Amino acid sequence: MLTLETLSQKVAIRRLLQFQADSPTELSQNEASNIFFLLLGLAVSVKTEIRDIDVVYFEDYNVPRIDFICYNLTVGNVSEKCGEQLDFACQNGLFTTMLDATSKFPYPGVGYSSRWDFGNFDQCMSVDQEYVGGRILGEFCSIGLVIPDITNVSDTNLYFRLSVCRPDGCSADDYNAILRPYLNQSLFQDGMCRTKETGIKLGVYDYITISIIAIVVLLMLFSTVYDIYLYQSQWKPFHPLLLAFSVLTNGRKLLHVGKNTKEQINTFHGLKVISMMWIVAGHAFVGWQSVPVTNLDVANSWLKQRYAGYITTAPLAVDTFFFISGFLLAFQYLKQKPKPLLAQVASVPHMILHRYLRLTPALLVMYLTGISIFRHFGNGPLWDLTTSLATTCKKYWWSFFLYIQNYYNYDDICFTQTWYVSADMQMFVLAPFILIPISLQLKYKSGFHLAMLELICINLFCIALPIAIKLVYQDYANNYDTHSRLINYFAGVMLAVFMRVKHDKRYLYTIDSKHIPLANYLIWIIMILGMLTTVICYQEVEMNHGYESKSIFYSLMRPAWCMGLSWIVYSCYHGYGGIINWILCRPIYQVMGRLTYCMYLMHGLVIAYYVLTTRDKWHFTDYNAFYYFCGHYIVTTIFSIFWTLAFESPLIIIEKYLLGGGGKRKQVKPPEINGNVEAGPSN
Repeated sequence: MLTLETLSQKVAIRRLLQFQADSPTELSQNEASNIFFLLLGLAVSVKTEIRDIDVVYFEDYNVPRIDFICYNLTVGNVSEKCGEQLDFACQNGLFTTMLDATSKFPYPGVGYSSRWDFGNFDQCMSVDQEYVGGRILGEFCSIGLVIPDITNVSDTNLYFRLSVCRPDGCSADDYNAILRPYLNQSLFQDGMCRTKETGIKLGVYDYITISIIAIVVLLMLFSTVYDIYLYQSQWKPFHPLLLAFSVLTNGRKLLHVGKNTKEQINTFHGLKVISMMWIVAGHAFVGWQSVPVTNLDVANSWLKQRYAGYITTAPLAVDTFFFISGFLLAFQYLKQKPKPLLAQVASVPHMILHRYLRLTPALLVMYLTGISIFRHFGNGPLWDLTTSLATTCKKYWWSFFLYIQNYYNYDDICFTQTWYVSADMQMFVLAPFILIPISLQLKYKSGFHLAMLELICINLFCIALPIAIKLVYQDYANNYDTHSRLINYFAGVMLAVFMRVKHDKRYLYTIDSKHIPLANYLIWIIMILGMLTTVICYQEVEMNHGYESKSIFYSLMRPAWCMGLSWIVYSCYHGYGGIINWILCRPIYQVMGRLTYCMYLMHGLVIAYYVLTTRDKWHFTDYNAFYYFCGHYIVTTIFSIFWTLAFESPLIIIEKYLLGGGGKRKQVKPPEINGNVEAGPSN
């Protein structure tokens, strides 16, 4: 009996017979259409096992059956190992399993979802069998078969990418050779291929990373046990460094909630935590653009919605961190009495070394983890990208640790989010050239006004510089440069100079201790509306404007954003921030604020792990996007707690002791001033 399903197969096969390729490199509309119907017939045949019930029909027309590769092993120039494995797989039913794990085309929602299908990765990985000639493993290629769109064969971005499961001894050339009598096109590719044994062997970097982590964990264990023993016996430590890795001691510092004083800017804790959440949310959405989605049009159109601005404007969180870093550096530097010029210049190398040792240990272990043992923790259709990541990082390791990769290899950055650390380090190196003259000028009565005038000029220059560069060099494509963000950093420096000199002065907009004039409220309204306008305009320019408009707007947007931040910090510092001050100064933010540096380092790996282990298409909804963000943020927080206690807090104590002064200090400086000024995000 001829059913509708078998009829569709016959039509597809007849269309295949009409296919004649004119060129191996160019596809015509008719050729693409025939390829489409070929795969349609194969997909339908797999579902109905037509080869068992209608074999005569196929043989009468001399057309390859559903197991066309098995049927045509003698056709084409197939490698010896591939032919041997395919022959065994066809005779023992393994090829059916591999074919079942391969993507079918057309798949459900072919015109609605992403043009990428993952097939069944785990089913392919289950193929593992010994035979007389050796061993056959299932090899899964995430981009193993590329099919043109019959409506637009010239646009490669519209091509369908299908996953293929094949014997590990075969390659795309082998499969293309088998199909050569029927298709004069190379549709199969060796794109992101892996077996279950790919990358399982430990290398040098793996052993180094495991050794470092194991040693640190042992130090944490012994130091904590020693700390507990001292606590119970009420003894003092034999040496302070014996407690450097103590989870008990470092945990107390992490959980410590300080009182609000003139030397602490508690507002920054809230700003850092909220900005870090903003960054994780922005990067979490990148995952939606990296995997197949069932409702692609919905996901793409969502970014154009006004309420989606909290995602598209996440780079503003980066500007907030630069502002905080500049402020805290200047505020701390100007706290000490001004030293002679030569003494200050001589202290610059020590400052830079301190900063380098402050940033690098946690970053180093993250780097080693990312290029080594990280690849052993998961698997999936996209997991091969971990190899590409490791290759890039190993190639540019020197620029990574010299903090210059945001210029040297900006188009191929190792761990993209770490561009921020490079930019922040470069700004830190530039800062003494500004802070030293200012500190010397502040010794004189008129020095404050002169210093503020100079900082205004510097900030105007920082605004004009990126505009000029981008307008002169129209092909400028570095989105991670430092000079475009200098305005954020030195706007923070300018506010710090003002508040350090005027910290004992009364609030500018106070009539008396009980009354605040209307001007104070008006300024708050103007600043909040201005920051909201910046967010709205940012999204508008990003979606609807060209290169020149973006170049000008981005350079003007940052000082506008920093003006709002300056007002928030100044007003809250003096206790006139109202509900904003109450929100930003919650005690929990002091704890979470100390984790932001390690959260910034680790959140990329957390998100990457979830994305790269994906097996199926995602379905986009607002709830799912929020749900994924919550998961990424919570897991990142857990890892950052360990990273802080293992690789950040202990190294801060050791660094202070080695560089001098660590044992002489009676108390550790507040973390919000002495540490975490570099806690930051990514773009």
